[in-house]
Amino acid sequence: MKKYKKFLFFFLILVIIILSFFLYNSISNENKDDGKEKALSEIEYLENKLELLFNKLNNIENNNYSLSVKKIEESSSSQSGSENNNENSGESSGSSEEQSNSSNSEEESGNSSNSSSDSKGNDGNNEEYNLEQSGILTNNNNNIDWKSIKLEVESLYSEVATITLDLYSLGISREDVLGFNQELDDLTISVKEENKENTLSNLSKLYDYIPKYLKSVTNDEIFIGKIDTKNNLFKAYSILDTKNWQEIGNNVTNTINSFSNNLLNKETDKQYIINKIYIMLNELQSAVNKQDDSIFLIKYKNILEEIDNL
Repeated sequence: MKKYKKFLFFFLILVIIILSFFLYNSISNENKDDGKEKALSEIEYLENKLELLFNKLNNIENNNYSLSVKKIEESSSSQSGSENNNENSGESSGSSEEQSNSSNSEEESGNSSNSSSDSKGNDGNNEEYNLEQSGILTNNNNNIDWKSIKLEVESLYSEVATITLDLYSLGISREDVLGFNQELDDLTISVKEENKENTLSNLSKLYDYIPKYLKSVTNDEIFIGKIDTKNNLFKAYSILDTKNWQEIGNNVTNTINSFSNNLLNKETDKQYIINKIYIMLNELQSAVNKQDDSIFLIKYKNILEEIDNL
């Protein structure tokens, strides 16, 4: 009987240990999956920011429209009305009825003036906002909004510390994590100096880390292939101002090969878009052959929009 109780006791202890082990593994895997989901959203955030910065350097708008702000000057009628009021105030004669009418008129004029001011915008600065159609051929690529770019780059620093810790927790190498942070510092210097060529080069080096991180947090082959393709496309785009068409052509070829290897033969419900992108990428080569940067930018913009739809 004692042996039976001992056996039962040890059996229960063994069952508790085994259940604890499985429970620990289950919680650990669940936490790891949550960590990967969080890191994936952070990587997507970085990817979107870098793409935005790439496009800002050539004033490329994905929606084909840009917001313009126009300062509205005071109307001449308002100035004329003010002069008349000054003249009327200098007159000493007039009937009480006329004075009453004048008072009512001034009150109505004041109300009208306030109403007009309110209709010009909620900011009270007499600014008019308009959506204007924009395109590669109508944009001034040399008129870069450096202020906006500087603010975007500076905003990255508020997120990097958290992202660094999350990437470390997933076992991503210290070299790859710190390498991104160092490249971000180099990008900041280029942006501060308003050096377009160096800024594009630094952005390309930063984007190189996105596919590395992505492969550690997801098995989504379509998404990984999409980012690999964009990485090579950005390499070609980033050296467009150098006019080194041979190197641009090499990067376009790498873009086509990356897209073919990763996406062309995948079973997906987006096969039509994939086939369309493949044709567009091959047509991008004609811009390289013609050595025309405007044609390249038009095709680059359209390709990028289609890739983002995958």
